[in-house]
Amino acid sequence: MNKIKTHPTTPLPVDLLAETTRDALFDQAADLVYQAFADPTDDHIECVYLRLVFNHLGGAGDAGAVTVH
Repeated sequence: MNKIKTHPTTPLPVDLLAETTRDALFDQAADLVYQAFADPTDDHIECVYLRLVFNHLGGAGDAGAVTVH
């Protein structure tokens, strides 16, 4: 997986959320991944989690979080 290079002081979108929101989105990501994929990995969960964070900040819910392209 490619790593995103950011300036050390640049907050990532996940850093803008309260811990309880981050935890809830992570739990939701794990649930979605285990429903959508036959053999899920930690990378699946991480990617879906980051998509859920992005969606949450834009008000999109879980739309497209497990869509495979």
